[in-house]
Order: sequence, then C-alpha cells, then structure tokens
Amino acid sequence: MSTRHASVRSEIDSSRNSLARTRTAAELSGGVLGAVVAGLYTLFSWMQWRNWVTPSWDLGIFTQMAKAYAAFEQPIVSIKGHGFNLWGDHFHPILLVLGPIYKLFPSPFTLLVVQNLLIGLSVYLLIRYSARLIPLLGAICVGLAYALSFGIQEAVAVQFHEVAFALPFLVASLSHLVLARTELPQLHVKKAVLWALPLVFVKEDMGLTVAALGLVAMMRSGWLASVKDAVFPVTHEGQKPPRQWRSLVSGKGSTSGVVLAAWGVFWTLASVAVILPAFNVGGVFDYSNKIDAKAVLADPLQSAGLMFFPWEKSLTWLALLLTGVFVWIFSPLALVALPTLAWRFLSPNEGYWGTGWHYSLVLMPVVFCALLDVIVSLRGTRYPWMRRGGEHAAHRAKLLKLMGYPVLPIATLVVALLSIPSLPLSDLTGTQYESPSYQQSLTNKQNAANTVPAGASVASDLSVLTYLIPEHEVYWIGGKNDPAPDYVVIDQQNSAWGSTPVEYPVQYAGELYASTYEEVAHFGSVYVMKRI
Repeated sequence: MSTRHASVRSEIDSSRNSLARTRTAAELSGGVLGAVVAGLYTLFSWMQWRNWVTPSWDLGIFTQMAKAYAAFEQPIVSIKGHGFNLWGDHFHPILLVLGPIYKLFPSPFTLLVVQNLLIGLSVYLLIRYSARLIPLLGAICVGLAYALSFGIQEAVAVQFHEVAFALPFLVASLSHLVLARTELPQLHVKKAVLWALPLVFVKEDMGLTVAALGLVAMMRSGWLASVKDAVFPVTHEGQKPPRQWRSLVSGKGSTSGVVLAAWGVFWTLASVAVILPAFNVGGVFDYSNKIDAKAVLADPLQSAGLMFFPWEKSLTWLALLLTGVFVWIFSPLALVALPTLAWRFLSPNEGYWGTGWHYSLVLMPVVFCALLDVIVSLRGTRYPWMRRGGEHAAHRAKLLKLMGYPVLPIATLVVALLSIPSLPLSDLTGTQYESPSYQQSLTNKQNAANTVPAGASVASDLSVLTYLIPEHEVYWIGGKNDPAPDYVVIDQQNSAWGSTPVEYPVQYAGELYASTYEEVAHFGSVYVMKRI
C-alpha cells in the first residue's frame, strides 16, 4: 500500500513540477515577446517623433492634459479652445496616472512610450494566459499575431489615445472568461469581473463594453442557465416543480456578472448625462450626435443594414474576420465587440467606419481571446454531434483537435505576417523621410519652433503644434474665440490647409486675432510672427 501511495505521490509531484516549468516558460516567453513588441513600436514612434510626423492634434491635447496633471491642475487644454476643460470632453479619469510620469519625463514622446508599454504588457498577459490553455508554441503564435494585428499597428501610427489603457484589463478579463470554460468557473468569472471593473474609467463608451463582459460572465458562471431553470422549471409527472429563485443570488448562479453589467451601464449613463456636461463649457455631451439612439430603435431593420453598408463598413468586418481567421465569431466572447462596432457603424461620422485610426484597438483583445476560446473548445471536443457516428466520431474529434492546435494559431499568425506590407510597420525603414526636400522641411520646422521664446503663448497649425507644448501655452490656429497669442506659426505647406494654403501669413494672423503682427522669422514655407 505504501508503495502505491509513493507512486501516486511521485506522479503528482511530477505533474506539479511540469506545470511549474510550463508556467515559468510562459512567463519568460511572454515577458520577452512583450518587451520586444514594446521596443519595436517605440522605435516606430521615435522615427515619427524625430521626423515631426503629426497625424492629428490628439497627441498635443493629451500632452497638455498630462502637463496640467503634473502640475496638480485641472486639464485646461487650450488647443481645444481657450479655457477648455478636458473633463468635459471625454471621460477618462484613468489618465490621471500620466501626471507623475510626465513630471519625470516632460515630453509628448513620453505618452507614446506609455502607449507602447501598455501594448507590450497586453502581449505578455495574452501569452501568459494562453499558455495555460494551449501549448506554449501556440500561445506565442497567438500573442505575436495579436501584436502585429491591424488594430494595434494603426493605433500606434496615429499616436497616443486613452483607449490604450483598456488593453491589459481587456486581455486579463477575457482570458479569465476563457479559463472559466476549463476549470473553476466561479473563481475565474470573479477574476474576470475584477479585471473588467476599471475599464469604465478609460472612456465613457467602455461602460457598454463592460456590460457586454458582464453578460458573458453570466453565461460562463451559469447564472443565465439558473434564470432559465427558475422561469421555465423542468416538470416531473404528477408534480409541480419548484421555482429555484434562490439559486439566482447564491451558489452556481453567481450574480457577479449582473453586478458588472449594472456597473458598466451606470458609469456610461453617469458620464454622458452628468459628469461630462457638468464640466463642458456648453453644458452638454459633445458627442451625443455620435449615434441617434431614437432612430436606431425606431427602425431596427434599417439599423441592421447600417452595420454593414456603406461598403467601407463591410471591409472593416472582413478585416476583423480575417484577423481571427473567421472562427472567433463563434465564441460568446465575440459579443463584447458589439458595443464598439455598434456606435462606430451606426454613427454618421465616416471616420469611424474604416480600419484606420485607433478605433479598432479595443477590438483586438476581443478577437484574439474569442479565437482562443474557440481553440480551447475544439481541443476539448465538447460538441454533441462529435459523439455520433460510431467509428467516425474519433476521427472527427482528432481533426477538430488539430484544427484547434496547431492549425488556428499558425493560421492567425500567417494572416498577421502577410498583412504587414499594407500596414504602418512597413514604414519602419524610414526611407520616406530621407529625401532632401523632406529634410529641409524638417529643418524649417525645427528652426521655427526654436524661434518662439519659452513661456510665450503661441498659436500654430499642426506642423509644430505638439513640439511647442512643453515650454509654451499653445493654441490651435483653427480655434475660435481664442485670445491673441504672443506668436503665430504658420506652415503654408501643412496638409491641414488643404488646397487653400495661407498666401499672406502676417495679414492672416492679424485678421484672425484682431491684432497687429510682424514677421520675425521665415524658414522656407514656415512663418513665425510676433504680436506688436
């Protein structure tokens, strides 16, 4: 008997040691790959930064916000308008953490590094959790495909946005919902809920994503099944079945998913109806026209069509489907993508419909965790039809296991690698910045920015706007009702002017601000003017 116990004990110890080695390997692999990804994207960001690439004013806006937080002040962002409080624009209290970081490293580039580190952290978490469900090589394939996905690359290319903070929380929460399929469902559902709670502080619409996470948590915990049993109890011959209402608040019917859904809806409503209008200069939520809720509810059939047309939306759907090799939509976790897709595709703003910008960033954790969920279900061979067919059932099960691993992890990585030539990382060589004309334009911008003395107020177009922020009070030259700044910088060749560049910069500045300006420097197409 003692020999048998010793043998069992030895097998248990061996299993524990093997599990420990696997987790250590996953931690190491995830950490290394996460660091490499963060470094790769930081290199990309540095190339943009040193070549004065400015896709929009967003980095400037968030830099002014971080600068205010570093000084323990409210985020008055003059780029958006004189006295504009960013607390009345979008709901992102999580960005308060940027204050001390910017205090140590006062540069807009700091925000780009923070975003890239958040991406690297989410890669690490995805590999770490994936390795608990599939072989490590498959986990690395999934993590690398996620890191190279179009949503990540496009977001890095358009520089910093608050939604980057959602990535680690989404990956962790969704991964625990996948783990709930295989082991200790109640424990993992509770962990998923805890990881999801802070998402409401990333942006006002993330509350709806949190509500969707709550719905999936209800499914994974068995709470929805308990509701079904309570409302439609199974009847027994000659007996009236009891309604199991108590199970909805205890035991298997854990209410954590319900609480999470309510938490998400509450913060979305509170932010758009109370908090944002309270700080907004107009007393309203500026993005209420993002979607017409009444029209959506009045004609649901037309709204369903608007989810796919015009065709640009269908192309975005196709990109998302390809990214997760199509099968990810068969996971319940795919429901978490619906709130983001709904406000984007039901909005009249065409800028939300495509694959560009940062709008698909928060969808990438959903796609890859849903894919992981499908892989796990295929490897578990839990489909009822697989048990039918006698001798053919085992063959079907083997094929599905192969589909789960290694086919799907490798396929999604192949898709990511093949997509690189059409995505921002293809510009990493930097050859587009090497032409003499570009270098001369770069020198002109640098000289113009250096001409404006520290501490002065300055209005600028996008050409030098972000680079002036650390040492100046900066306004966007397209703003309305701004006070006359000390200096005005205009680049006649900046793309923001479109087909109608400013022909007489000094006269334009004087008319725009109802003041008198004189030219103090002129570098190529870039003019620097001082108020007199």
